[in-house]
Amino acid sequence: MNIIPGLEGFRRIARSAVFAAFVTAIAAAAVPSVMVENAAATSIAILVNDDPITKYDIAQREKLIGATSRGAGNIKQRAIDELIDEKLKVQAARRLGVTVASAEVDQAFAAIATRVKLSPAQFSQALQQLGVNPASLKKRLESDLMWQNVVRARFRTSVNIRDRDIETALARKGEEMPTTSVELDIQQIILIIPQGSSAAYIRQRKADANSFRAQYTGCDSARDLAKSFRDIVVKDRVRRNSADLPPNLSEDIRDIPVDGISSANETPSAIDLIAICGREEVTDTEAARKQVRSELMNEQGDRLSRRLLIDLKQSAVIEYR
Repeated sequence: MNIIPGLEGFRRIARSAVFAAFVTAIAAAAVPSVMVENAAATSIAILVNDDPITKYDIAQREKLIGATSRGAGNIKQRAIDELIDEKLKVQAARRLGVTVASAEVDQAFAAIATRVKLSPAQFSQALQQLGVNPASLKKRLESDLMWQNVVRARFRTSVNIRDRDIETALARKGEEMPTTSVELDIQQIILIIPQGSSAAYIRQRKADANSFRAQYTGCDSARDLAKSFRDIVVKDRVRRNSADLPPNLSEDIRDIPVDGISSANETPSAIDLIAICGREEVTDTEAARKQVRSELMNEQGDRLSRRLLIDLKQSAVIEYR
């Protein structure tokens, strides 16, 4: 878990409400899906600038949309539109030399699993029960991550949030008033999971994390307690305003008392615990300004993303087979 805040407006890879519906669909799935014929995996349905989309790709995306969408509509067309957009995004990223490490994709996949209260392995199994190859979802996540970096690069050079814009937005909202926020002293505890670890070893690491939590008595004793465990790192404390934290992290630690510790968060390379070493309520106008600035960045980032994608579509050669 990364406790350093980023541009949350660009990090819309996993939508918890959508995947909550996904869990419901998984629970209702009683019969495993029939395997798609191998021929579909190589049968080209669409070429996007000579980059193929296969019938298998479309079938997989239809199943994913069907499992995660409550609304009606032409699911096949939605699948085709999404896949075309993803091809264009990946092509644009590659032209700029933008790549994404597999570990980042795994982390995004694990983040979705965490939001629906599953481990990555359990989430993979749930996908398979619905006939969705986990690799298909990871491919989608990879394109989202690559596009995020493309938009971020353009954002830095073409978007500027001015103080005047923030003042105007505050005046419009009527929120230029003292706002209460919370300053947190946070300590991160990391139980390392080496690459290629067995399922049994990962289970042991989870047990170690639970044992650490059970014995934990406060931030002052965390380093001494860590000496009883192997491959564990206790990071230095950092002070963060709650308004600066990613929403999912802020939500996870909101009700943890001082000298309390979070539940374990599993990633592909570690199990993370977050300890709260201090909490102070502060009153100022900065929290309101930060919130408005974040909203403006999200709005302009979304607008820029849509505009870039429209430009790519207008110049693309799309051939249906």
